[in-house]
Amino acid sequence: MYRVAYIKTYFDNLVFPYIVPDDMDVKPGKMYLANTKFGEDIGLAMSEIKHITIDQFPLKKPQPHINDEIDLNGNNFLNHREETNDLTELKKIIKDEHSADTLVAEEGIEKKIENFKVLREATEEEVKDWNKLNENKEKAFQDTLKIIKEMNLPMRLISVYFMYQKKKVIFNFTAENRVDFRELVKRLAAIYKTRIEMRQIGVRDASKIIESYGVCGIKTCCTRSNCHINSIYLKMAKDQGFLVNSSKLTGVCGRLICCLSYEADFYSTEKEKYPPVNSIIRDNGKTYRVISHNLITADVYGEDENRHLKKFSLERLKEISRNENGAVYEYLNNHTGESNAV
Repeated sequence: MYRVAYIKTYFDNLVFPYIVPDDMDVKPGKMYLANTKFGEDIGLAMSEIKHITIDQFPLKKPQPHINDEIDLNGNNFLNHREETNDLTELKKIIKDEHSADTLVAEEGIEKKIENFKVLREATEEEVKDWNKLNENKEKAFQDTLKIIKEMNLPMRLISVYFMYQKKKVIFNFTAENRVDFRELVKRLAAIYKTRIEMRQIGVRDASKIIESYGVCGIKTCCTRSNCHINSIYLKMAKDQGFLVNSSKLTGVCGRLICCLSYEADFYSTEKEKYPPVNSIIRDNGKTYRVISHNLITADVYGEDENRHLKKFSLERLKEISRNENGAVYEYLNNHTGESNAV
């Protein structure tokens, strides 16, 4: 178990659990000096002392290879779909992007985590100096933006941040490809007289730093949580019954919406209880082929040979046989005479 406190750092707007010494207490709302991935910096305590395991750290988890272009029936829905003809656009939103410094749950991660420590509570003078430094962020941003345009560099500047005691200035940016910014670094170092950190980040990380509002009307998920760390797959949308339509599935960052991951585990687990698509249901001498499910109402939808739809309650389905072609279910009627026709 790790004795930690959740600290918000402002170079990335990330809330991360930092290890706290046994003889130190942490109070939410106070500012603390912590050893971060970029060195010492001041952050805001978001919690009291917590005890967590390694699995509870917000790390990027290695995922098995998933081909997002293949649907659940083995069909390539990027080439055979009716929802949109913009193949390039849909492929673009499933692109997985993360900053180079994203922590990954891999061998040796325990040693890396031990470097994330709360050192002590920041003094009023330190906080004052730190705030004063970052009052210059907007001017630094505009000045840097001007230089980038002069040099015609293919990059989008996201933010500028001054670390504690100006030991380093961090420039967050996005770019489609690698950027040769060596000359830019020289010019910035001459201006700020300190170490320059050019940090290429993904659009999800950029969205978290900038902060915005989603289609739901509240702050984006990535602003309020660390959901953006792990990959979001189109399979999550398919499992939850969404049409594969880029305009419906993309967030302000232009990538798949993070909230797809919230109920992904629920849908993945619940779907195991349902007859697979194309299974057979027999009801009153008629045969139906399963075409979809509604996991919220616990219903299964089937169609007969004339393509007439009928709704079946999951609890009344009983598997009676299974072979290489799939499973066959019998529907146990309720004998009340009610119609399940859709």
